Amino acid sequence: MESSGKTGRRYGLGVRLARIVALAVIIGIGFNHIWWSALDWHLSDMNAYWEAGLRLRMGEPLFPPVSDVHASEVYRYSPWFAWLWAPVTVLPRELVNLAWSVILVAASVVAVAPLARRGAWVAVAFFLPILIGISAIGNAHALLIAALVLGLERRSGPLWIGVAASVKLFPIILVLTYLGRREWWRAGATLAITAVLLSPYLLYDLSNYVTSPGGGGLLWDVPIAYAAAVSVAFGASLYLAHTRWGWLASSAAVVIAIPRSFLYDVSWVMVGTAAAPVREDGTNGPFTRDTAAD
Repeated sequence: MESSGKTGRRYGLGVRLARIVALAVIIGIGFNHIWWSALDWHLSDMNAYWEAGLRLRMGEPLFPPVSDVHASEVYRYSPWFAWLWAPVTVLPRELVNLAWSVILVAASVVAVAPLARRGAWVAVAFFLPILIGISAIGNAHALLIAALVLGLERRSGPLWIGVAASVKLFPIILVLTYLGRREWWRAGATLAITAVLLSPYLLYDLSNYVTSPGGGGLLWDVPIAYAAAVSVAFGASLYLAHTRWGWLASSAAVVIAIPRSFLYDVSWVMVGTAAAPVREDGTNGPFTRDTAAD
C-alpha cells in the first residue's frame, strides 16, 4: 500500500510538472509571438479593405484584375464590407491605422475574456498571441471571433454567423449546430441573413473575383482526404449539437473545411469553447433554451 501511495504521488507530481512545463512553453512562444508582432505591426491585410474602399469612392471596379492571388491587397469579401470602408478612406491613413489597430487589439482581448473568466489560462496564453499576431497585419479576424464569442448563444446569434460568413464564408458551417438542435428558425434566419449580406455581389462584375485559395491549404490539395475529413466533421457537428460540445464541433468543422488555412484559423475553435453554456456552479453543461442569453 505504501509503495502504491508513493507511486501515485510521483505520478501526480509528474503530471503537475508536465503541466507547468507545457504552460511555460506556451507562454514563452506566445510572448515571443506578441513581441515580434509589435516590432512588425504593418497592417498589410488592411490594404485590401482600404483599397477596396478607395476604388468604390473613385468609381473603379471593386474586383479588378490581379496579378498575384497571394497579395494582401486582394479583396475577397462581400461588397458591404467595402462600403463601410469607403467613407473611412477620407480620413488620414495614419489615424485609421491607429484606430483599426486599437479596435483589433481590443477585440482580441474581448475574445479571450470568457476563457479568462473560467480560469482557462492555458487557452488564453495560446489564443491571445495568435489573435494579436493576425491583428498586427490588420486582418479583421479577431473582430469576427469576438463577435461570435459574445453573440453566438444570444438571440442575435444568427446575425453574427451571417456577418462572419459574409466576410469569410466558411463560418456558415456553424449553422450545423442549429440544424442538429432542430432550431429551424435560427438556422433559417442565419441562412437568410447570410444571403442578404452576400447579395451585393450581384451588383458587381465578378469576372475577376479571386476564387483560388492562394496557397496555405490544409487538406484541400488532397480531395479524397478533404472530403472525408469534412464529412466526418459535419457529421460530428450534427451528432453533438445537443451536447456541450455542439459549438466546439461545428467550429472545428470550420477549421477543417477552410481551403486556405493558416495558423490563425485554429482560433475559430474559440467560438466553440467560449460559447459553451455554463451552469450557475461554473461548470459547462448541455445547451437548453434557458441557457441562451437575451
